[in-house]
Amino acid sequence: MTEKIKINGTGSSYELGYNLPLKYKDFSWSSSITLNDYNATGESRTNNLEWKTSYIGLQNTIDYQFFDSFYLFISAQAGLNLSTIVYGKQQINNSANSLMGNKDFSGLLLQPTLGVNAKYYISKTGYLSLGCNLAKSYSLNPTPDKVSFNTYQILFGGYFELNKDKHL
Repeated sequence: MTEKIKINGTGSSYELGYNLPLKYKDFSWSSSITLNDYNATGESRTNNLEWKTSYIGLQNTIDYQFFDSFYLFISAQAGLNLSTIVYGKQQINNSANSLMGNKDFSGLLLQPTLGVNAKYYISKTGYLSLGCNLAKSYSLNPTPDKVSFNTYQILFGGYFELNKDKHL
């Protein structure tokens, strides 16, 4: 009989990128570099478990702005992130192991994302945002035990326009 272990965790996510309006009125495309922490803790009848990992990746999204009211804008987004591990540590009870080079964690992860984002303009060249994303990663490794992460992200952001000639 296989023992089921409930595993949960929290981590940080960082993103730096570029957003380009598309010729279709309410659509834009974003490309960015991401750094995501996928951390987890759990326990079985005999073990305390902990994983700490960081993955660097490239993310592309399409945004559709469906609400526009003066300085507040709300959009839906869909995208893909392709990432690889840059840090990994596993701890079982008092024994710690590096996950770097571990076939189950290394290689590429493909992560589709869906989300909603609200932007509030604070000046003619910048705005703040609040949003949430749902994502599930899929390992592209040819190993039998594939690592997968289900994530729910709460996003806070600051954006600054590079084109100073543009006005609201």
